[in-house]
Amino acid sequence: MNDKKSAAFRLSVIVALVLAVLTVVEYYAALNFPSTVALFLLALFKAVAVLNYFMHVSRLWKQEEEGH
Repeated sequence: MNDKKSAAFRLSVIVALVLAVLTVVEYYAALNFPSTVALFLLALFKAVAVLNYFMHVSRLWKQEEEGH
């Protein structure tokens, strides 16, 4: 059980770091290439990451395990 918790924590840290890097990329893209489409796509990618990894929306479409 401890391995599951450490793996989940590791994944959360990785996703948070990816989001931080994407935020920095988004900032510099806004300064140097003021393209609304590019900024929207970056924001959309970040939103999908948050929904899937932190809000667990992807679990809504999975079948529940037997035996509950």
